[in-house]
Amino acid sequence: MSEVLMPIGRFSKSCRLTVKALRHYDDIGLLKPAFVEPQTGYRYYTQHQAKKAVLISMLRSLDIAIPTIEQLLVADDREFGVLLEVEQARILKEMSRQQQILQSIKRMSQKGELIPYEIAIRTEPSYMVAQLSCRSALDRLVEDGSRLIYQLYDILQHEGRGFEDPVMCINRDPDKKGEVIIDACIGVKKPYPQTHSASIVDIPGGTVAWLTHKGSYSELGLAYNSLFAWSQEFGYQQRDAMREIYKNDPSEVSEDELITEVILPIE
Repeated sequence: MSEVLMPIGRFSKSCRLTVKALRHYDDIGLLKPAFVEPQTGYRYYTQHQAKKAVLISMLRSLDIAIPTIEQLLVADDREFGVLLEVEQARILKEMSRQQQILQSIKRMSQKGELIPYEIAIRTEPSYMVAQLSCRSALDRLVEDGSRLIYQLYDILQHEGRGFEDPVMCINRDPDKKGEVIIDACIGVKKPYPQTHSASIVDIPGGTVAWLTHKGSYSELGLAYNSLFAWSQEFGYQQRDAMREIYKNDPSEVSEDELITEVILPIE
C-alpha cells in the first residue's frame, strides 16, 4: 500500500519546519519532496520523511551548518563521532570568542570610555634579543606566541646563555590570508650568544605610544585597537610592528593578574 502524501503546508506543521525552509532544503537537495505536481510545482511529502525533517530542524536549532547536517544524516558510527567532535570544538572556540567580547565590553563599561586605557608616549631603548619566528592565524596568536617564548627559554637554558628582560612578541600586520608573522623575543646579556637554534637580533628603539593591559592575553585586541584609534586622533603614523612586552609569568600569576605593555612604534 502506497504512503499517503501530505501537502507541504500540513507537512510543515507536522515537522515544525517552515514552508520556506522546506522549499530551500528541496532546492539544495537536503530534503526532497516525495512528489511534485508537474502542473503546479506543488510539493508533497510522506510521513516517513517527517523523522528526517525533524532531525534537520533539531540540528539547525543547534546552529549546525547545513553541509555538516548532510554528512551527519548519512554518517556511520565513526564518522558521526568525528563530525560531532568537530562541532564541539567549533562551539568552544566561539564561546571563547564571545567571552573575550564580553570582557572587552565590561572593560569599556567600567572605564566609562571607548578607549579604556591610559595611553602615553615614551622613548623605547633598543634591545638585543634571541628570536624565534613563525606564521600564525589570528585565532592562534596567543597559543603560538607562548609556545615560541617557552622554546626560547629552553634553548637559552640548554646552551647556558644568560637572558634578561624584555620578554616580548612582535606581531606583524596580517597578510591577505589573515596570517601573522610572530617574532618571539627574549633579551640576552653580553657577550651576545651565538646559537644555531635562534637568531640574535637588534630590535631598534625610538618613539612609541604605549599602554598597560591587565588581564588575559586573549583580550589584547581591545588594547591594539585603542592604540590605533588614539594614534589617528593625534595624527601619529605607525612606523613598525606592534609589540607586546610581558611583565610577569603566566605560570606564576592568575590570568586576571597578567600585565602586558602594548607598544605602537610611531612617528
